[in-house]
Amino acid sequence: MRQSTGLILLFLLSYTSFTQYRPPFKKYTSIEFGGGVSSYYGDLAPMNQFVNSTANALRWTATVGVSRQITRQLEASINLSWVALGADDYYSNNLSDFLRNLHFRNNVKEVTLQGRWTPFNIASTPQKRATFEPFIGIGVGAFLHNPQAKLPTSMGNEWVDLRPLTTEGQGSPNYPDIKEYKNWGINIPISVGLKTKLTKNLDLIAELNYRMLFFDYIDDVSGFYAQPLVVYSRFTEPTKSIGIAMSQRTTERIAASTGGDRLTKLNTFVNDPTGIAISQNPSVNSPRGTVDGNDSYATFTIKLRYIFIPGIQCPKIY
Repeated sequence: MRQSTGLILLFLLSYTSFTQYRPPFKKYTSIEFGGGVSSYYGDLAPMNQFVNSTANALRWTATVGVSRQITRQLEASINLSWVALGADDYYSNNLSDFLRNLHFRNNVKEVTLQGRWTPFNIASTPQKRATFEPFIGIGVGAFLHNPQAKLPTSMGNEWVDLRPLTTEGQGSPNYPDIKEYKNWGINIPISVGLKTKLTKNLDLIAELNYRMLFFDYIDDVSGFYAQPLVVYSRFTEPTKSIGIAMSQRTTERIAASTGGDRLTKLNTFVNDPTGIAISQNPSVNSPRGTVDGNDSYATFTIKLRYIFIPGIQCPKIY
């Protein structure tokens, strides 16, 4: 009886040890590259009008990166991305925004460091990874940006940089509370995605990545209309005339970016065949943007990932 009990205990201990055994994890490195679509959310594409804003602001993005699988579930990645952003009040379904008649483009160059968590990954080597692996991620990034807009058709219709024009009085001695914004910034990327195993070395990744920003001028729009003659008294021509034209654009008959007839579009909102609504600029200190809240942008990318399989190590000889 004692022998039988001992054998049973030995079997149970052996079985428990076997089932709890996990092969040692092997770290590995991978590279990834891909592209997709981007969308900005801010004063010209409000988040509370998500569907229309996304359609209005849809642009493109490209990215390349390197990642390191640190544990079974945790991966660290660094990515370089080019994110095209833009929007146009011409496509707004809100009358007051349409009358404002602002637009912009901004080609953002960013680098992000992000940690990704793959909660269901139990593989000890990349060869044994699952066919499908969902993941979430968060990190920190830095970016360079330069918002631009087109001159009115009467002034040549060329793209010009908006930041030096201080369109809302940024940095003007007459508006000491409105600070100039920088051409760089910090963001917080938050991602969710799915990895699909194609071959031993290749994965296909679908990733949605949302960036939180800490300022409201990725679109050069944030606060209130300033007094043009006061703001641009310190500028010389032609910058003075360009700045005045770019800060207040309601009276333009032709939408600079699209070439569309704004009077025709206006009549889809109200019956205004004479165009009275676009005949005069808004008053000083009236809202030009939404003062509360910062801008943000998101990307959806499809990427290929190539995994460098760790080499086979020879057993140690003692």
